[in-house]
Amino acid sequence: MKQIRGLFLSKMTQVGTPIALISTIFLSSCGNIGDLTDKMLFGATLDDQSANKACSSNVSISYRTISLLEDGDVTATFDESKDKLIAETDADGGTAWGYRSFETCIYPTATFTGTVKFSVASNGTYDGRITATRSFPGGVDGQPLPEELTFTGIGTANRQCFRFVSVDDGIRNSIEDPLIISLGTITELDGSGDVNSSGAYHGADVCDISVTMEDDNGPGIRVSNISTVMEEPGALPPNSATFTVVLRQAPTANVAVSINDTYDSVNAGNREGTTSPTTLTFTSGNWSTPQTVTVTSVDDLEVDGLKTYIIQLPPVSSTDAEYNGLDPRDVVVYNRDQSVPGYSFEKWDLTTQSTGTGGGTITGFATDEANQMASTYATVRIKLRSKPSANVTLNFATNCGSKCSLITSSLTFTPSNWNTYQTVQVQGSTDSANSGNADYNVTFTATSSDTTYSTTVSEPTIQVRSCDNDAAHLIHACNFSGQPFGTTGSRFSRQEANGTASIIWLIAQSSPASTINVGLSSSDTTEGTIGNAGSESVINSSNYNKMEASGTNRVIMNHVDDTFVDGSQNWEAQTAASTGAVTYDPMDVYATTTDNENYYYINVSGTTKENTPAQTATVSVCLGANNPDQAITINLACSGDECGSISVPSITFPINSQVSLANASNAGCPSDANKQTFTVTGADDVFADGTQTFSITMIKAATTDAGYAAAGNPSSPTISNQDNEPTAKAIFFTSGSYNGEMTAQGVLGADNTCNTTRPPYAPSGTYKALIVSNSGGEVNDRTPSSGWVINSSYYYYRCTGAGAACSDENQHLFAGGSFNPLSMTDHGSNPIYFPSGEYWTGLTAAASPVPATQASTPSMVSCTDGATVYRHNCHGFTYQTCPTDGAVQFYGQTWNSNGAGTLTDQEQMCTNSYKLICVQQ
Repeated sequence: MKQIRGLFLSKMTQVGTPIALISTIFLSSCGNIGDLTDKMLFGATLDDQSANKACSSNVSISYRTISLLEDGDVTATFDESKDKLIAETDADGGTAWGYRSFETCIYPTATFTGTVKFSVASNGTYDGRITATRSFPGGVDGQPLPEELTFTGIGTANRQCFRFVSVDDGIRNSIEDPLIISLGTITELDGSGDVNSSGAYHGADVCDISVTMEDDNGPGIRVSNISTVMEEPGALPPNSATFTVVLRQAPTANVAVSINDTYDSVNAGNREGTTSPTTLTFTSGNWSTPQTVTVTSVDDLEVDGLKTYIIQLPPVSSTDAEYNGLDPRDVVVYNRDQSVPGYSFEKWDLTTQSTGTGGGTITGFATDEANQMASTYATVRIKLRSKPSANVTLNFATNCGSKCSLITSSLTFTPSNWNTYQTVQVQGSTDSANSGNADYNVTFTATSSDTTYSTTVSEPTIQVRSCDNDAAHLIHACNFSGQPFGTTGSRFSRQEANGTASIIWLIAQSSPASTINVGLSSSDTTEGTIGNAGSESVINSSNYNKMEASGTNRVIMNHVDDTFVDGSQNWEAQTAASTGAVTYDPMDVYATTTDNENYYYINVSGTTKENTPAQTATVSVCLGANNPDQAITINLACSGDECGSISVPSITFPINSQVSLANASNAGCPSDANKQTFTVTGADDVFADGTQTFSITMIKAATTDAGYAAAGNPSSPTISNQDNEPTAKAIFFTSGSYNGEMTAQGVLGADNTCNTTRPPYAPSGTYKALIVSNSGGEVNDRTPSSGWVINSSYYYYRCTGAGAACSDENQHLFAGGSFNPLSMTDHGSNPIYFPSGEYWTGLTAAASPVPATQASTPSMVSCTDGATVYRHNCHGFTYQTCPTDGAVQFYGQTWNSNGAGTLTDQEQMCTNSYKLICVQQ
């Protein structure tokens, strides 16, 4: 018996002992940045332990931990073509001081049929300081976060995305807990709409999203983003990057900022990179001068993909009490492996780009059909990114037909010269037809006995723009591949106020004998203007075949920021007939200016709380279009069962009540004099369901006002309603059965079984078995008065499946102080029972259960272990039988439920196996 017991203990220990798993994840093959450490952005450290550790890997979230700054200047948008899965836009084009807007995307990755869905909820922190909206797919941009996401396909094409935007409220705020977007338990439906309980997704928890924001008022340390993704020395530059640190206000004493570059185990021993300097000192004289830290990549001589690690900036030291102990946000560093197989490209302008094993397209090249550019803008230099084991020959081809000629047919790289650029050239050629501009491809295939390059690596495509300046096209507009053509089918498009001009060049068919002047004008100066000096493009013998950044032969199109809600507006840079050496009227250049104004600006301040009429949320609404010439009325209604009441049935904007655009933003218009406001209270339910959200439906009344007749309805603002019920805890029932020997730990062994067998639909957390030992002496004794698993402060609900089958609203059992297993009801009067089955409990089945005493106490005459004095309930659930005589049976008490209201207790032999009832703590 001791041998059996020892084996069982060993197995249970293995199951119950947490095992640390260390994974190295290559971003080229993983769509979930958050999986790497859960801490990919600033303001978090590797010591932070996410509650998402057990969440499903079948649903990818591009970023799970996001940090915003009130004074951030970078917008991050999902882009799967980027190393970091985000495209970053710096508003001022200088130092990137962190994120003011960040998009993260969610998508399933494992194959399924039918649909996959799960709930979305928010804890409502940073209320009014962070706006959270949907951003993808099309048609949902700017809408509030939904209460549920539904997917019908896998991969990024089926993604759904959230955007988080910081709001600078201009005041000094206290530190807040992270904004948690809780993504719930998955329900998987098959093709017919039935629950597919055996599906790969069903019942799994989706990872949560955590968002923090740093306040920019008062003392603080401002830390920039890392300037670029680096690459290990020996391949493609850059091999170093920088970040910048500066104080937000003057200190009264020196502030010392330390740089700990080996904080992250990924960079132990500086195997990935080094920093210089490692200490910064700010004084009352230099506090406002940014200081730069350089991070230099190190070749670790390993093929380890893109490595991401954190450089820690520990709490600072200063005798200025306002600064002492402030913890700057940490810096995340991205370091590519120089041994990643693939290709590196150097363009004609010396800019570089690389591709990995997945191929891709290299853009930014051009030729002309008159061959006046020769191969100036179509020269490509190429090398391998990793050392091959044998020669690699690249054979080139094009699909340009008569529009170009390929000068380079093949290149060979050896294990010796693989890291040296070699040149590929194509040049323009006339097709003697007025066929317009077109793009063609230069492709190549690799042959080698090195299977990495002959099989594993996909060769990229080099795209070249062919500009049609032969035949009758004496002067023609031209630009580089990867950009719009500037024709009706492909317009230059910019949003108002983004400060970026659209550029295209006018090239001539041949070198002119004297200067050519082409007059330029805008078809709509309210949407776009011409930025050329003298409103003309000047072509001469030195630039007729050039596309230089400062050339006078450019056509510069500035997109105008108006003050109207007018959507996307098309306009043209109109070209006049040229004067001078050549008389010709070139094509007009087509552009679009997209709007940056809204019809409505909405702001929500505060949260509601159940049964607390004094705690209201305030919603302010402003008009952003032209001043209305008649009153605009918006009718209001609650949406969702958490919404209580609205202070007014509608709001009305009088004539000439347009918001001041200086006060308007995506965060609303809380300071504008023309805003209309109303308050909302939350509904009081009886469910322990935590903070829930509801929305206010806004319907614009019919109007003939010119500005708002065609406007849609305002988006529905989302409001958080805090719960006033006690916390709810789940109770689940094991599917497996276990004998009365719960290892030497007794009831603790049963607790261990509950935690290691928790079904995926049950909430995460620690569970204990609803079981008492009452053994009268065992160290792990548990009774209703000692170590009891039910707390009088909580509600308890049954958890037998996903969604409604595991919630207090639908499966309420009892309040902690009123536990009666014979009489449990939901929040109404409907009975709720334990599922059918027999469970070890050690309790009587009574309205007030007590530890059971077994009648069939074994005779201990033949139990020769003198130290064993029989105790009830399987000797405290530590033995099945006498340790020295297996024929002597021990007994314990069970509950037997028929699932329909009958619950009995009975004595059973401890060698029998029964289920467990597991209670969340």
